[in-house]
Amino acid sequence: MIESTTRLLKEHLSGEIFTGFALLQAIAVKSKRDGGSYLTVEFIDRSGRMQGNIWEDAERLSRQFEPGQVVKIKALVEEFEGRKKLNVRQIRPAKPDDEVDASAFLPIIEGDPAELLLRFKGIIKTIKNPYLSQLLTSFFEDEKFVTAFSRAPAGKLWHHNRLGGLLEHTLSLTRLVRRLARHYPEIDRDLLLTGAMLHDIGKIEELKYDSFFDYTDRGRLVGHITLGAQWTTLRASRIENFPPDLLDLVIHLILSHQGEHGSPVQPMTREAFLLHYADEIDAKMDALKRITNEPGTGRWRFVKLLDRWIDTGEENGLEG
Repeated sequence: MIESTTRLLKEHLSGEIFTGFALLQAIAVKSKRDGGSYLTVEFIDRSGRMQGNIWEDAERLSRQFEPGQVVKIKALVEEFEGRKKLNVRQIRPAKPDDEVDASAFLPIIEGDPAELLLRFKGIIKTIKNPYLSQLLTSFFEDEKFVTAFSRAPAGKLWHHNRLGGLLEHTLSLTRLVRRLARHYPEIDRDLLLTGAMLHDIGKIEELKYDSFFDYTDRGRLVGHITLGAQWTTLRASRIENFPPDLLDLVIHLILSHQGEHGSPVQPMTREAFLLHYADEIDAKMDALKRITNEPGTGRWRFVKLLDRWIDTGEENGLEG
């Protein structure tokens, strides 16, 4: 078996030993068939998350560790039902002299957030409707808002689940709907772009992303769709003579963008249909990119959320 202390979790193949630091995201005691106990655990680092088991000394270890801790582990990477898992042999909390920061284990976007933000603001400048332009400017010239928007992930597990992911996803979606608006000239371009830019802003408070990704209490109780609609309504109320009918159309885009996947209302305008399906495309393409880029899983992987097998392109000459 090959042992490594330099590569990240998901860079390891089945049969290799991972020795290094990771963030403990979840831990739970389970019962063995023989009546004993074991632990299910989940770790994350820059490469993503990986689940595993600790088969010995479960009760004691369950009292010693909790989610959010940085730990050092030694674990055998195994494959089970097409997925890599960790058989943890040793685990200990990180020590002060290890000098590790929990946030350093969170995945992060590859691009420069400052550069992405410049591109994003450049598109805002093309908005001709004065009310929509003022609305967007009120958000994206707010330094506190922009700092959070540029750091937040766009999801916990599924798509753009990395620091900066919200900015990355929103810019990608905005560029996509801008092309769609050119293809369908009857579309209200300014309205569609505004909806794309504001559709997920509530994720700034729906998710926490200090030591690991999870939902906040407010995120679970209220949700990003409602938060985004509330914030947009408040900002629009500060703009003199903002047309109520126009605000209703913007709010409809935010409320309906997830369609049957949790939206309180379904898309009812042309712009809302385009935004919903473009959002679905961008989210799924990012998730599929993550799934197919994970090494050592073989050509086919079953994705529970999609309820189907996905061709990863591995071992069939497609990966190049």
